[in-house]
Amino acid sequence: MKKLLVLLLVVCLIAGGVFGFLLGKDGTIRQVKPLVTPAPVEETTETGGLNYDAIYALHEPDEVVLYVGDQPVTWSEYFYYLSRQGQSVENYFASMAMYGMNTTWTDAADDEGHNFVDLTLESAESVARSLEGTFGFAAANDVALSVEDLETIENKVKEDTLALCGEDATRADLDKYLEGIYLSPALYDRMNEVSVLYQNGFTKLYGENGEKMSDEEALAYLEKNGYLSANHILLMTIDPSSYEALDDETKAAKQAQAAELAAELQGIEDTEARLARFAELKEQFDEDSGKAAYPDGYVFQPGDMVEEFENTVKAQEAFQVSDPVESAYGYHVIMTLPLDPDAVLEYSSGGAAMTARSTAANAAYSEMVDSYVEEQELVYAEGFEKPDLLSFVK
Repeated sequence: MKKLLVLLLVVCLIAGGVFGFLLGKDGTIRQVKPLVTPAPVEETTETGGLNYDAIYALHEPDEVVLYVGDQPVTWSEYFYYLSRQGQSVENYFASMAMYGMNTTWTDAADDEGHNFVDLTLESAESVARSLEGTFGFAAANDVALSVEDLETIENKVKEDTLALCGEDATRADLDKYLEGIYLSPALYDRMNEVSVLYQNGFTKLYGENGEKMSDEEALAYLEKNGYLSANHILLMTIDPSSYEALDDETKAAKQAQAAELAAELQGIEDTEARLARFAELKEQFDEDSGKAAYPDGYVFQPGDMVEEFENTVKAQEAFQVSDPVESAYGYHVIMTLPLDPDAVLEYSSGGAAMTARSTAANAAYSEMVDSYVEEQELVYAEGFEKPDLLSFVK
């Protein structure tokens, strides 16, 4: 199924937990958050929900219903994937109802006419393919779990036990909880393992932070994706707290100051000397709130920066300094820079710097795993028929 609805439904494994997957527009499933502490599941009470108990009763839990490559997938595993996507769809229906839109299972979920039943069944297949395919990729590349990895997983189980079952709870209590949401303890453990294996594969092929990726590969990634690089000195003509414009006299003084800075930098012919002086002037005059995080400038894609800034960077040669460029924020003195594989693109939620090299390595690794996963043949077991979900709508 291609070009699925832009809502990009999350297949919530333990309500967005242990091993998260995102259903993309091309129908592929991508790991998004390994080893995330799950949240308790809330029952869906909106009209139009599926009778999951009745669907689950169609087959024995250990019955093999499909194969990904040569790896069997049982009914309980398949059903868990299906039920989580089904509940995501129901949550979407509830959200639409808040805006007065009555959405049903037979409504189109994409621009090719596939409905939400198709989406749910397709998602169950895709998650099964991704989970088992990632295991296969790890095995094909001799990626295994270390003693330290087993300890990491054990700690994760303890965290989940506390979060889901409370203090003094045991693994038996956690297993009981998981079974209550149709997640077998074995599948729970398997999802924890594949999360770690996925990361271990990246480390083996590209290094802890992508350091094994060559300069040429990293630069090729930046160029392919249209990245630009520049540093600037911003003299703001608005109050940064209120965004109100400063008075005309102050603005004129800032414009004159920007012109002086630009003229001084443009008059320095030696590139290294110009870079050094730019850094000094930036430290002294720059009023950009991002100066501390990005002292060496920004690496960005078209549309990320204000139009005046982007157009100036595109028009200049490397290390060229602009005349003052006015934007809604103030006057910029901009130096265009060559792309650098170790330049910081952004920071993770944990504060870690994501360089061009690490970002390119992650993209290459994701593409490599996705390609392997897509090559795995998915075949239903003889005699198995996908459930007719419409027969189980409450």
